[in-house]
Order: sequence, then structure tokens, then C-alpha cells
Amino acid sequence: MRNFLTTSAFALLTVAFPTVGALAQTAPRVTTPPESAFALIDSDDRELARKFYTKYIDVKGMPVLASAVVADEALERTYSMVTHVLAGRPDVIAAMVKNGMYLIIIGRQQVYTDMPEYRHSRNPAYQNERVRGTGGKPTSFGEENVLCLSIDRYDDESIGVHEFCHTIDSTLASIDPTWRERKNKAFRDATGKGLWKNTYAGSNPGEFWAEVAQSYFDCNRVNNWNHGPIGTREQLKAYDPETYELVRSAFQLSPEQDWRYSWVQKLPNVTAPPPQFKIAPYYTKFTWAREFPIVGRGASDAALLKANDTVRKMFAYRHDILKALINDGVKMVVLGPNEKVADLPEYQTLKNIEGFDALTRLVTYSPQGKLLVVGEENVLGVTSEPMVGDNQVIRAMADAFYQITSTRPVDPNWDKRGQDVQQYELRVKRLDVTFGQKVDEIYQAAQTKALWQGTSAMASKANYWTKGVLAYFDATGQDSTPVGGTGAISPIRTREDLQRYDTALYALVHETMAYEGKVDWHYKPYMAP
Repeated sequence: MRNFLTTSAFALLTVAFPTVGALAQTAPRVTTPPESAFALIDSDDRELARKFYTKYIDVKGMPVLASAVVADEALERTYSMVTHVLAGRPDVIAAMVKNGMYLIIIGRQQVYTDMPEYRHSRNPAYQNERVRGTGGKPTSFGEENVLCLSIDRYDDESIGVHEFCHTIDSTLASIDPTWRERKNKAFRDATGKGLWKNTYAGSNPGEFWAEVAQSYFDCNRVNNWNHGPIGTREQLKAYDPETYELVRSAFQLSPEQDWRYSWVQKLPNVTAPPPQFKIAPYYTKFTWAREFPIVGRGASDAALLKANDTVRKMFAYRHDILKALINDGVKMVVLGPNEKVADLPEYQTLKNIEGFDALTRLVTYSPQGKLLVVGEENVLGVTSEPMVGDNQVIRAMADAFYQITSTRPVDPNWDKRGQDVQQYELRVKRLDVTFGQKVDEIYQAAQTKALWQGTSAMASKANYWTKGVLAYFDATGQDSTPVGGTGAISPIRTREDLQRYDTALYALVHETMAYEGKVDWHYKPYMAP
């Protein structure tokens, strides 16, 4: 996917965050690559590489290469990262140079297989969907991640640190005959104690090392489909002391050399819409919620960022569901206080859809429109207060993914893809028509038991499902107490209420959102900084 920030937006970033440009004061000058750098490249790729790579920086004798489209600052920041991480291990850098190691930077609008060395990768569609860098020779990083650009699918972790730590791993093995077994023992001991369960760190010793090293440098992702809560040095030491000591002793940093990763700018943020998304000029604001686009014009940055955060938390463990919306072309608009739905450029399409109502400030999913609209006053409102209602972000997203996934046919090859499974697809069940059938089954059972009478949940299967998701995340507005069934003496507004009142709906939502055994999340209203 070629979804990265434009050059003009990057220029604004470097003005606002001069620390990126300031790296040039300590890093060597970016130049054209010398022939000695190309000599390190495999002979089958060398001639193409000579034409492709036009930028070079020297990291203590180790080349960093990039094409002309990559900003010089990316090479300079790579120099800074490498020299800080290995400040206590000059022998490791020397061994990398001896081993012929070099680094490459994948441009923000390039994909993995655009690189000469990776052009023959098996299953390029899978690789380009997932990979923004790999260890080995060469070791690669995505420019957007190195520079903390707004459109980075890994915006809350450093892929540069992760992939470079893979290279440190293999280099340590080449100079220290005890390294591999010490690392493997730490992995066995940790997983034997039940640590790192269902995380990328727990998958194998190599990823274990790269992940825990990221946490040591305060730049690991937390609380998503393949990460737990351990993202900092102090958390690592408290959670897994043996592994912490392995990492600390491997890097050998003195207090004077200590370094922790820092972002060039706070992410996610709000920017102008990137041109590659072809968003209508009406919209002047854009934010990326795990690759899901949220746009606005009259809405505040705070409202867009609150919507972004809600989407991220809601789908923290089900990115595959969010990807279904992304792949369908859905986007969300946050409507400003002085805007109307009829002001939006999509109105010309929406008004022709049967049943469309332009007089509300909430637009839910339709296959023709593929647009969700929520009002700023609701996004920033407190759902427990009068005249706010259900959280519209969660309501619209729950309804949209029900409509999109509940009619998908079963994929007979889903469990036959071998290694071509994305990390976010592990340990979850793909939603398809069987999900729709299950919702129908428990909806009919709820009707038979006279549950939810006197509430909007009984209006349709979609409403029933959506009401369950809202209650699960404590995101319902003021509502009526159900008048039918048993067990309801007040409105169903929380997860605990839902579990007591409609156990079947609770169980399906709980299974679907995949929060079992993971760091929990309940919706919290916006709080001004």
C-alpha cells in the first residue's frame, strides 16, 4: 500500500520539528554512494541497485542506501539510531562492517518489493501488505517510520529499532559463541513461565529478542493483536527480569551513553488529506486510525483525534474487521458544529439512496455511500448526559462491520493459506455469513424471551447487534429500561449489565471483539488537555 505523507507535508513537519534537520549537525553528509557500497550488494542485484540507490550515508563504515525519493533526514536519523543503540558496542558495529552489512531505506511511497534486493520475494502482495522493513542483509526500514510521518501504519513503534535488533542478533551470534544459547534460554524460561503469551515476542527466539529490545528502548507497540502491555524499559524489568538483564548486558550502555527512542512528532495527528487518497477538496483535515481514514472540515482537531482513538481501541484486537471496512472503501466524516450533511460532497450520491435522511447528524453505512458521518458534539460529548445519546463512532462502526461481514461468503481457502497469514488474522475467526446467522439466531431467541422490548435494540438485527457492542464498551447513551424479559431493573448501559441481561449477545460480542485475556478497554468520554 502506497499510503505515505507527501513532500510538502514533510517540509511542514521539519519546520515544526527541527530536531530532525538538526541531526545533520552530528551525522555525516548525505552523498552519492561510492562503488564500495555497491560491492556489498549481491551480484544479481548490483547493476539495478546502481541505478536505484542515489543516496548514501556512512555509519562507522556501514553504508545506508536510499533512492532519490527518500529525504536526507531519513538517512541522518538512521545514523543517529544506529550509533545510539550501539554506543556501548563498537565491536558489534565493527563486526557488521566486517560481515559486509548494509542498510536500506524504503521510501514512504515505495513498497517492499520495489527494492532491488526484494524484487523477487515470494507472494509480493502479502509482503507489501505487511512488511515495512526486515532484518538480515540488507536490513531495511520504512522512511515514514524512521521520520515518524503522519501516514505510518506502525506509528506507535519503531520498525527501525526492531529490524536493526535482528541484525544485532545475528552479529552477536557471529562474535559470541554463547549468545544464541543465552538468548534461547531467556526465551524458553520466559515462555515456560507463561510470559509473552499470544504476542509476537512469544512466537520464536528471534522475534522475542527484537521485541524485548524495542521495549528496552521505549519504542514497542502495546495492547494490540500481537502485543501485550510491555512497551518500556521499566515495564520490561518488572515483567521479565531475566530477559531485561539479557538485553541490558548485550547493549552495555553506560549512564552517559543511555538512549531511548523519541518520536519526531506526536502521532496520530491531524494533517491535510494526503493526495494519494484522492479525498474531495472540501475536506481540509485528515487523521489515520490504523489505516482507516477519518476526515473533516469544520470539526476540531480534538474531535478527529478522539474519533481516531476510539476506532483504534475498539478494534485493538480485531484489525481484520477494521481491514474489511478499509478494503470496502469506507471512511468517516466528523461533522463540525456549523456543518450539515447536505454540505458534504458525498451528499449528491447519498440523497439518491432509499431511506437516506439528510436532516440528522449521524449517517450509517450503506453499500452505495460507504460513508459514516458523526457529529463533533457527540464525539466530544459525555454519553451519560442528557441529549448526547450513544457514542456515534462506536455505533456507526459496529453497524458498518455487521453489514459488511455478515453477508460475506465463507472462504474455503481461509485455513489453507500456510504462512501467508497476517499477524492480525491469528487466533481469531473470520466473520462471514456464519456470523450473520449467529446474530439472527440470538436475535430470534431474544424476541422469544421478550428481551429488549421498549428499546431500539428490537428494531432490527443490525440494531440488536449494535446495541450489544455499545453496551459492551460502556458507550450507550441514556436509554429506556427494557420492559420485557427478566433481569432488567434499569437501562442496559454497561458490559456487566449486558452480561446479566442477555448472556448470548454478550458472549458473541465478547468473542467477536477478542478482548478475552487481554488489556481491557471501556469507552471514556473526551477530556480536554
